[in-house]
Amino acid sequence: MPGHWPGGIPSHIRPHHTADLSFDEIKEEVKGWLLFVKESWVPRAHAGVPEDEDDDYELRQRRALVERWAAGAQEFRDSFQERAPIGLPGTETRNFPSDPDEGLRYPPEALERMFNPNQPGHNGGVISLAPVDAAHPVNQARWGKFLILLYRYDLESGHCLDNDYMFSVASLNLATTTTASYDDFLPWLYLESALFSGIYLTRGGTVLYLGQLHNHLLVDEEGLRTGRLAIVDYDIDGTVKDLVLRRPFNMHQPYQNLFHNGQSISDVSQGLGGGNFHNQPLNMDLPILDILEHAEVANQLFDTTSLCNLEDWKGDVEVYSPGYLALEAAGRDLYYDLQNLVSPQEVFMRTKPAMQRLLSGHGLPTDRNAL
Repeated sequence: MPGHWPGGIPSHIRPHHTADLSFDEIKEEVKGWLLFVKESWVPRAHAGVPEDEDDDYELRQRRALVERWAAGAQEFRDSFQERAPIGLPGTETRNFPSDPDEGLRYPPEALERMFNPNQPGHNGGVISLAPVDAAHPVNQARWGKFLILLYRYDLESGHCLDNDYMFSVASLNLATTTTASYDDFLPWLYLESALFSGIYLTRGGTVLYLGQLHNHLLVDEEGLRTGRLAIVDYDIDGTVKDLVLRRPFNMHQPYQNLFHNGQSISDVSQGLGGGNFHNQPLNMDLPILDILEHAEVANQLFDTTSLCNLEDWKGDVEVYSPGYLALEAAGRDLYYDLQNLVSPQEVFMRTKPAMQRLLSGHGLPTDRNAL
């Protein structure tokens, strides 16, 4: 695949040995690298490569620069480090709000065509680190169930991740890693494709990750088995800084607070989406309704999910994933087409029977439009 480094990420390209760097220290560490990129970059026009040919020209060049810098002698890197200012000339202006701070801006030409649609990447929403294709049928079946359980099974209708309900799979490079662990995520996301938006190299030739480091929603193979999503923060050396596990159907409150209210993983760990008791491992090999029912029997349902019953959840599953229960009953849930999962907008205004019961019990109209 274009996003996979051929033969795997070379072993001499290593993460930095510590995350304990101040912002000023980071800029000092990477200034030589930025100068090297500026002086070494060869635009298409200079290389005689037409604009409509060789889509991977920039990708190969970025990788070649990363490898050359990481593999070079220290004297080679020092020759740039000693000449480099903090902040390349010509990059003083922030052209877009998302641009890095001054001192961390690449030369614009090195950022051209950085996001090739043929490359795997982060499309938002939840990401499986485990393989979930037909060659891994157990994972595939659990993944489908997991995605259905990310919808809401409390009094409200919709998806726990709102408009970030789209999902993706990290197609990890087996030549780089076979572990599919949380530590493999940032190298897959940024280093495999040498995405300069997320990586910088230090004066010692090591890698710093300075892209999106917070609130990644990941599921590894253990998460698929136990039905728990990991909310992960990373440090600049690529290691996991903080991690909280939540059952998929408990994710609405954490999602709202992380992505809309500006709270952190430490806030979630204090009980958003339930505590550890409400997020014990699930048996994801059970039928989907049994998973919810077992949580109910164990008194582990969080918030208003506990006001709903098995018939409510059966109706939810039918609405969110039309046809899934029939396939599951026939032992063919493995073959459920995930494209049939509904978008949250389609069901947002649905008034659930459990909500109708609650409103009726308080003498209130059960029609949302009448409220």
